[in-house]
Amino acid sequence: METPRKPLRNISLEANTPFKVPASPMMKALGYGTGVNVYCMERSPKASGPRSPWAIKRVSQRIRATNQENSKIFNERIVKEATILRQLKHPNIVGFRALSKQQGDLDSLALECCETSLGSILEQRLDNGGSALPAKHIKKMLLDISNALHYLHTEAKLLHGDMKSHNVLVKGSDFEVCKLCDFGVSLPLDVEGKVDFRKNPELRYVGTTLWCAPEVIAEEDVIDSKADIFSLGLIIYETIALTPPHMLARDDSESYLETSTEEDMLNEADTEGNETTEMSLSDLAYGTRPQIPQALELSDDYNIVMELFYLCTNNLPIDRPTAKIILSSLNQHNTKN
Repeated sequence: METPRKPLRNISLEANTPFKVPASPMMKALGYGTGVNVYCMERSPKASGPRSPWAIKRVSQRIRATNQENSKIFNERIVKEATILRQLKHPNIVGFRALSKQQGDLDSLALECCETSLGSILEQRLDNGGSALPAKHIKKMLLDISNALHYLHTEAKLLHGDMKSHNVLVKGSDFEVCKLCDFGVSLPLDVEGKVDFRKNPELRYVGTTLWCAPEVIAEEDVIDSKADIFSLGLIIYETIALTPPHMLARDDSESYLETSTEEDMLNEADTEGNETTEMSLSDLAYGTRPQIPQALELSDDYNIVMELFYLCTNNLPIDRPTAKIILSSLNQHNTKN
């Protein structure tokens, strides 16, 4: 007998208390996504004591100034993300704080403020000439994010739909807590844990092409939670290679990486990118398992990490583990060690 789905909290967005967001130059930039920027907003203390800062997410100034149509699309994603986050409650999912209209018809989404993202950590490590992220940090990230995915896939019945290192937030220099963020393109899973595009033609997988599973690239009619698992495997790749998946497969990868920022890569690889961009990157092996750089020498501490990398990036969804199985494997490994 199937366990009834637990209803998510139904809270009206209109119940928000409006808040004033300073101009972008007055806030510290935390990061960016496709079409959006994220800032840190310090909040004035109350009589009871200091208040924690908020992360403010809104459509980027460049998009607002140059493309009204895209500005509307990205703002709709922000509102959708707010609607989803208000219904989620999990220690490894970024917390919702508020939503308020600021500039005309555009919204600002206030979120729990984390110190940095996994993607930023990997970028800095690469810039400093470092090697693979320490195994203990990768394992902690996998434990936390698999925990979040298990909750999403089984209780919240959601496919994240845009798993990548920049959507993994990290608190603490020793990876005390990792949290999943950016739910603007998430998709609902049916009672069987699937997304059936034939039955729901209004749905569309957006995501970021570099991290997409093969069934997404093939535009199959039905996908399931294993699409997120494949993308998680590519996040593991990032922690080892310190570069987005598939970029090293380019013959001219060195010159491309030297002249392109991470934002350029992500914006180019977004599935809503223009046709010219898609064609220019068509030689990349999207939806496949990228080769680990041969020069890397990994200690035995990475064995469980590499095992999960290969399992998560299996071509067939049925051959990939569930988030629950990943959790079980990591917990067994931690018990033995």
